[in-house]
Amino acid sequence: MKKLMILLLLVGIVSLYALESDPSDTVGFVKYSCVTTTGTNLNFMALPMDAGYANASDLGAAYANIDQVAKWDAANQVWNAANPGPFGWANDFALTDGYSYMVSVTAATDIFIAGGMITQPQYSLVTTSGTNLNSIMLPLNRSDLTLASELGTDITNVDQVANWDSANQVWNAANPGPFGWANDFAIAIGDPLMVSVTANTVWPTTAKSLKKINKHQNLR
Repeated sequence: MKKLMILLLLVGIVSLYALESDPSDTVGFVKYSCVTTTGTNLNFMALPMDAGYANASDLGAAYANIDQVAKWDAANQVWNAANPGPFGWANDFALTDGYSYMVSVTAATDIFIAGGMITQPQYSLVTTSGTNLNSIMLPLNRSDLTLASELGTDITNVDQVANWDSANQVWNAANPGPFGWANDFAIAIGDPLMVSVTANTVWPTTAKSLKKINKHQNLR
């Protein structure tokens, strides 16, 4: 479960109202509710705000219940995982704002990604000789996309959009077909998602500035 709050900080006070200012004046937080299960304890989350986490170990240090942070290596179609150990974090790696990561927790944990607005990234989606999976985050300025099928159509060359069901520790996948998209599901800004492409694709192709955000947007 994810909850997004965006607000404007003014000198000496916090004001909540419709924002017309430059995105650099906007701060807020996104909450990702991470769970454990009887099996694995994986949760997919993203970095939609500038929270100041430079490395996987920084995120892990901020939350004692995190025992793994992993990023998707699209070129090799594998997860690269960093884990805490007696001498620090093994296989530590840099985090990038606007990208998605899989975290494992040892107890139910609310992870807050708080900070200033980021420049929404462009994703270089690739194909390989095997699978063609790429991890993305639905940008905060793309609230016009509310379904996996709409995202797939907007990106083009997409033959699957999937989200992670942490309660059941499985991927839910929507696929285009002759009669529309099968297993379509709702999406919202800040969602971490996995997309499969049939050709190398850059998305979004046109940078859109985040000109206006409502005084607070709650996602699920």
